Amino acid sequence: MFPVAWAVVEGERKESWKWFLTELIEDLNHQSGQFLTLMSDQQKGLVPILNEFFAKVEHRMCARHIYANWHKKWKGANKKNSILELCKGNLC
Repeated sequence: MFPVAWAVVEGERKESWKWFLTELIEDLNHQSGQFLTLMSDQQKGLVPILNEFFAKVEHRMCARHIYANWHKKWKGANKKNSILELCKGNLC
C-alpha cells in the first residue's frame, strides 16, 4: 500500500471531493474503480461521492484515524486491543 494522490483544498466539502476525484480519474485513466482500494479517515461526505465517481471501488477507513477517535472517548490498553482486533478483520 502506498499513497498515490493527495491535495490541499479549502475544506473537506462535496465540491472539493468531486474536484479531487475528477483529477484522480483523469490521472489514473481509470473510470470504474475496479481493482482500486481507497483509504480515508471517517469522512462521511466522501462515501456518496465515491459511489458516484467509482462504481466498483473498495473503500476502507484508516485504522489509525478510527483508533484516534475511539481513544478520545474510551481509554485504556484493553480498549486499544479491542479496536485493533476489530481492525484486523473488518477495516484494514
